[in-house]
Amino acid sequence: INYAVASREDKEAMFLEYSELLNALDSGATTKITINNRRLNKADFEQTILIPMAAKDGKAADDGLDKYRKEYNKMLLDKATGANSIVQDKYVTISVCKKNIEEARTFFDRTMGDAVSRLNHMDSRCEELDSVERLRILHDFYRVGEETQFRLDLADCMKNGRFFKDAICPDSMEFKKDHFVMGNKYGRVLFLKEYASYIKDSMIN
Repeated sequence: INYAVASREDKEAMFLEYSELLNALDSGATTKITINNRRLNKADFEQTILIPMAAKDGKAADDGLDKYRKEYNKMLLDKATGANSIVQDKYVTISVCKKNIEEARTFFDRTMGDAVSRLNHMDSRCEELDSVERLRILHDFYRVGEETQFRLDLADCMKNGRFFKDAICPDSMEFKKDHFVMGNKYGRVLFLKEYASYIKDSMIN
């Protein structure tokens, strides 16, 4: 949104800062940018984002601030559940081949620190996701409406011989001639076969 309403000079400055971020990434690594539009699950949103009340079920003393918490939570709900409740997540995935895990950790620590610093200059921020958080993204994609049911303990899975995919994959998938069916959801893949080497911002939109 900031980019869309910015002046030409500000757009050029943002573009150059973004170019510096891309150019700073190691040429020996593979970088993928993923944009995920998802519908907000209200129950999951209330669990993870909203501020809990101080007086809950009469078990805690009321500090007199619950009325402000309720007002703030109502504002968050009104903002989050508008515009079809669509939330956009952006992910940058960096993959690299190294001889051992120590070299890989050193590489990712350096790359992560540089990326965070450059994004801060663009008034943006990023955070690193661990294995379970990345698996949750896939769970929420494949099992829409079941976001609050995600429970995964990798150590427990290994101990009991269970495969983590059992908690993530959809119950069924069918592939037709021009679409696919995933559970009770229908999907179709659209792609551009040919496009110019230079694309305007409006084309991306």
